[in-house]
Amino acid sequence: MDQVTSFDWARIFVGEQPLFFLAELFLRVVVIYIMALLLLRLAGKRSRQQLTTLELLLVIALGSAVGDVMFYPSVAIIYTIIVMLTILILQLLIEKLKTKFPRFDKFVDSKPSLIIKNGKFVEDNLKTENLTKAEIYSSLRLEGIRNMGEVEYAYLEIPGKISVFKFEKGHELDGYVLVPYQEE
Repeated sequence: MDQVTSFDWARIFVGEQPLFFLAELFLRVVVIYIMALLLLRLAGKRSRQQLTTLELLLVIALGSAVGDVMFYPSVAIIYTIIVMLTILILQLLIEKLKTKFPRFDKFVDSKPSLIIKNGKFVEDNLKTENLTKAEIYSSLRLEGIRNMGEVEYAYLEIPGKISVFKFEKGHELDGYVLVPYQEE
């Protein structure tokens, strides 16, 4: 193992590569950034909404693929471009398979989960989805819900948001008050 000199400021801030490598580093980042931007644009507008499982995987895979080439001189840019194109092809192929085979879609993205029915929690589904009641209360308040009795159905959707269906006006049930405190 190489001997490391502690607090070698040149090594810490500039590194051990020749100074001109900083210009190459700039070029590497610009090329990979533009390539990533193009690939994300090709992936579609959905990548800018809340992420599904597949889209999150895409972000993680792309992040992993582009990281090394930006600062390791031994990693050629072409390697990263090939990896990024392969990831994009896999992404597009999986999206096609999801539209063609509903069971495959359900496997990849699961399905919405009923978490509230008639103002009451569906406890088994909360456990399955690893949700706390406090998280759901917060989401319901953000939807303008003041009382659990207002909620006929609530679903945890695939991207992680909660969709709420309220009882019709006048048909609400008595339920848990969600307002954390009320002004007097």
